[in-house]
Amino acid sequence: MGITKQHSLFIFLFCSLLALTSFARENEDNYTIKIPEFTESPKIDGILENSIWEKSAVIRTFTQYEPQEGAEPSEKTIVYIGYNKKNLYIAVRCYDSNPKGIRACLTQRDSIQGDDDVTIYLDTFNDKKRAFVFQVNPCGIQADGIYTEVRRRGRGRGGFFGYDRNWDTFFLSNAKKDDSGYTIEIAIPFKSLRFPNTETQVWGLQVMRTIRRKNEEIYWHPRSRDINGFLIQAGTMEINGAIEKGKNFEVMPVLTGMKQDEGKIEPEASLNLKYGITSDLTADITYNPDFSQIESDMPQIDVNQRYALYYPEKRPFFLEGKDFFDTPLELVYTRKIIDPLWGVKFSGKTGQTTIGFLSAYDENPPVIDIPGAPDDDENSYNYNAMVNVFRLKRDLYSESHIGFILTDKEMGRSGNSLTDNYNRALGFDGHLKFSNYYRFSFQFLGSMSKMEDVTTDFSPAMNLSLSRTARHLTLSANWTSIHPDFEAATGFFRRKDIHSFNSRIGYNFLPQNDLVISIRPSFEYRRISDFDNTLTDEDLQFSLFVNGWRQSYFWATYSDEMERYEGVNFEKKSFRGNFSSEPFSWLSGNISYSFGDSIYYDENPYLGYKTSLGIRLTLKPLTNLRLYYNFRNDIFSEEKGGNKVYEVNIISQRINLQLTRALSLRLITDYDDYDKDLYNSVLLSYEYRPGTVFYIGIDDNRAQDDSGIWRGEGRYYFIKFSYWWRI
Repeated sequence: MGITKQHSLFIFLFCSLLALTSFARENEDNYTIKIPEFTESPKIDGILENSIWEKSAVIRTFTQYEPQEGAEPSEKTIVYIGYNKKNLYIAVRCYDSNPKGIRACLTQRDSIQGDDDVTIYLDTFNDKKRAFVFQVNPCGIQADGIYTEVRRRGRGRGGFFGYDRNWDTFFLSNAKKDDSGYTIEIAIPFKSLRFPNTETQVWGLQVMRTIRRKNEEIYWHPRSRDINGFLIQAGTMEINGAIEKGKNFEVMPVLTGMKQDEGKIEPEASLNLKYGITSDLTADITYNPDFSQIESDMPQIDVNQRYALYYPEKRPFFLEGKDFFDTPLELVYTRKIIDPLWGVKFSGKTGQTTIGFLSAYDENPPVIDIPGAPDDDENSYNYNAMVNVFRLKRDLYSESHIGFILTDKEMGRSGNSLTDNYNRALGFDGHLKFSNYYRFSFQFLGSMSKMEDVTTDFSPAMNLSLSRTARHLTLSANWTSIHPDFEAATGFFRRKDIHSFNSRIGYNFLPQNDLVISIRPSFEYRRISDFDNTLTDEDLQFSLFVNGWRQSYFWATYSDEMERYEGVNFEKKSFRGNFSSEPFSWLSGNISYSFGDSIYYDENPYLGYKTSLGIRLTLKPLTNLRLYYNFRNDIFSEEKGGNKVYEVNIISQRINLQLTRALSLRLITDYDDYDKDLYNSVLLSYEYRPGTVFYIGIDDNRAQDDSGIWRGEGRYYFIKFSYWWRI
């Protein structure tokens, strides 16, 4: 397919805008600090008694972002920073006029959402695109992750200005509360970071403190809604002395064991290796990567769903450097590597070039999905597959890049050639920021596939996106085109055979007071047609978003849309609303409700009426006890007030008791009344540090028969031990 008139118009508009504007220049101000070298290592105990902190660089000038942008903080904060050859040291004195109001829980690592905290962003390559994040609450509990400036929407990023918490590394932290507030001390080994292989280090640095009960966020480098971007607003830190650079070797053996009911225990071993070739390039090798019952997916309603559900990746090997492979269209979705026997990965950044390579051998791959080829249900034989991904990105200016990606899945039946079937996709992409407020991203792809006796020619896919984000006015336009024969066997695409145009305009009113911070009405228009130019979807949406008092927000959307299914056009009107709040330190919750016209997806579809209710509560009756409840209810009727076709209720419970910082007890209960399934899990965890863990648990699955009797469908006992060596 060639470039259509719509494509040409979009490209012309972009080029015109680009010609009239200039690329944003890097932020230039006085927020630069030089980090002194410590002659001794401070004790990380949360108490600022070591005199070595008197020799550190000191940060005092914080500024509010919320609730009142640019205002003085309500509480005083002082940061102390130093280093030696092995570690970066940070201490933060957080004063609080009401120490009893500090929100802090003794909880599992990476589970401190809802607490007061201090967050450190380290943009080690100072490229304004990616940063390591280290977060600590007043109990000394850690969270860490990767912040990326350009993020794919709706993939568990933890909020618009959140970060991906799936990445874990080793660092030390401790904290103490007192009558004046609390103090945090952190030691970050340079081995835990990736940074340029140069003598002098110049890193982007941003420090944030959150005071939850006041809805207050304060930053060392002032943050403004007048600037489109977060890391571009960071300060700068300089390290002029010698620090430990790369060439570290890490070994993580993993031993798991499982037995079902009265059967014998089945042990299984895994091995993860990591080698820091330099401070900025890393090699990872895994054998039989673990994906045991330790992490469980939250249940989702899968009744009467037109498209596949999305589940996040949780395996450590695939999480390392995951953001390196991100592109506007999700060409790399590693949950499609079902049962890897081994994998290798090479990732890092040298100069202005980012490199990523992933190769894995899958012993249970899904089939390649192309029109006319057999699907999983039609297969009675096993496949093996080799999956390879190569990614290359080159920086342009401070917030822009261009990139290339290649994916290859070679698949064959067990015992036959591994190249009998294949899916190969390649393309280039880019992200450009210009005129301060504007961003433009693009991606052009093509694929070729073979599955059994069916082959496809070179099939294209593309995405173009233009957006404007400023203090008040936001605009965006997105064009996506995916050929019917396009296939990305390593990616996640809900639909093919589409030309999709989506536009949005919004305005941000900013009362910025204790009750209401912002009010954001918006209008969105979406239009999708297939490659035969048949209109398949058209949607008008009016939305309102309000956020304010104690992390409360209200969001509502009215939709008027047309959806074509099985050759029939269905006109639908619906309403969705959502309210969330954290009124007290011991209580947070969310309630959502939607109602309106909905399609019953079947060979003979019809337009019915659907209501959906969701309630989520988190209770913290003790600082070390967290109770989480989630309830989902979907009801589909032939018409409003008519006969009920189906009703689905899903109830989920998570109880976490944190006995010490390392030792915890967890209970999970999930009940699905549609499938009559009941799942219970008990887990005892000892997590000394990331990678050094011990788990022992029991999973119990039950189903209710037609007589109403609960029958066991399997009880599993499992154990896991892993240890992380750094050499």
